[in-house]
Amino acid sequence: MTEMMDLYRGMVTERHKIWLARQNNEPQPWTEDPVLTNLKMTNMFRVLDPGSQFVFDLDDKDPVNVIARLVFYRITNLPSTWYALRSSLGQYPVAADFTENPERITAFLDLYRNLGNRIFSGAYIIVPNPGVTGSDKMVDAISLVRFFIEETAETFLKAETQDERYHLLKSTKGLGRFLSMQILTDWGYLQEKEPDLSFIVAGPGAVRGAALLNSAKKPEDVIYDLTFDWMDHPSVTLGGRSLTLMDVQNSLCEFSKYAREITIRRKKTTYRPSHPGAQPTPVLPAWW
Repeated sequence: MTEMMDLYRGMVTERHKIWLARQNNEPQPWTEDPVLTNLKMTNMFRVLDPGSQFVFDLDDKDPVNVIARLVFYRITNLPSTWYALRSSLGQYPVAADFTENPERITAFLDLYRNLGNRIFSGAYIIVPNPGVTGSDKMVDAISLVRFFIEETAETFLKAETQDERYHLLKSTKGLGRFLSMQILTDWGYLQEKEPDLSFIVAGPGAVRGAALLNSAKKPEDVIYDLTFDWMDHPSVTLGGRSLTLMDVQNSLCEFSKYAREITIRRKKTTYRPSHPGAQPTPVLPAWW
């Protein structure tokens, strides 16, 4: 396990160095690690996720609108869909667009799709209406958001703990463990005060990554152990902060891909980012 742990720590450290090199506008190659050179991976700090950075730009502070947007954004997970919606609606969609006139969004997205545009990202599989075959994923996604706003949003906003909020999200049909944790994380980033960061649920990729390090422990316990270890040895930081539980969860998901690529090399070509060069200075939570 020591060898695997060294591999994990080396991957996290080197991947963050790549982000720093890119922010400094240094030319490729940003690393000599053959796997990281070829494999597209998310950043080690979850707040740097392009989706989270995108939702920081949604200026509306009304809490119902915020949670409605977070739910729908994580289902679509594609900024181009949101830019198109903004051009049609005159603003990014708000809660009332899903509850009072969902037909307008449905009609626009149907036309948008028929013109050959994608509505959903292919980054992960989303099934808004699980167990129902032959339904329209786009229509189901809009219905899911409407249901959440009408049936759950008020209770969500009154909840006092991350555990409560998570289970309220997860109780919505179509929002499983992974999506619920992603939405909850974005919600925490947008709060003025730091939320309780001691709550974590491991996604499927993190479960696989945790098992590579210690299969005898629950994935969440592995995440806790690693987080405390990073805090004691803060070699990877952002804005003066070490990796949080969600960051470690994120890193374990990527580690499962990294370890698999070492075992069975599939990617042969050098990774070329779709947006080369330095990226905009990241927006960090007010409490960061």
